[in-house]
Amino acid sequence: MHPAQHSPAESLSRERELARQLQECLQQEQAELVRADVAALAQTADRKSGIVDQMNLLARSRMQAVAAAGHAATEAGMLAWLTAQDDAVRADWQALLAAAAAGKELNRTNGLLIHQHMSRNQAGLQALRGGGQPAVYGRDGQQNVRTAGRSFVAG
Repeated sequence: MHPAQHSPAESLSRERELARQLQECLQQEQAELVRADVAALAQTADRKSGIVDQMNLLARSRMQAVAAAGHAATEAGMLAWLTAQDDAVRADWQALLAAAAAGKELNRTNGLLIHQHMSRNQAGLQALRGGGQPAVYGRDGQQNVRTAGRSFVAG
């Protein structure tokens, strides 16, 4: 999607729709993480990246439109532009901010779920490696297990 020069208000409504799609995608990702559905996660990650890319393009386009309207291309400029807008446009902005906050929270939760999966995988790998000790093989192909502590000779 190539954003053409639109009014910031038009960009807001399109950004809100993408934010809704992103929330939906993050909820789907969360369900897939709970099910540990790796194949579905890969597709969802691609979809999520595409939505985020579109949102970034629209945000840049919106800020360019704010600058074209005579305000700084910053958050302060956006807020200054909003003061001259009607209630519907300001409501769109508030809805976009709320959707962004909800998306951020969903993404944080998904990150925690990913961390849990990674921790379980690491624990499984550690168990396979012999309780955290690296598998070291000698020239004869036998595993040399390093032990902590003192060596002693019995005999």
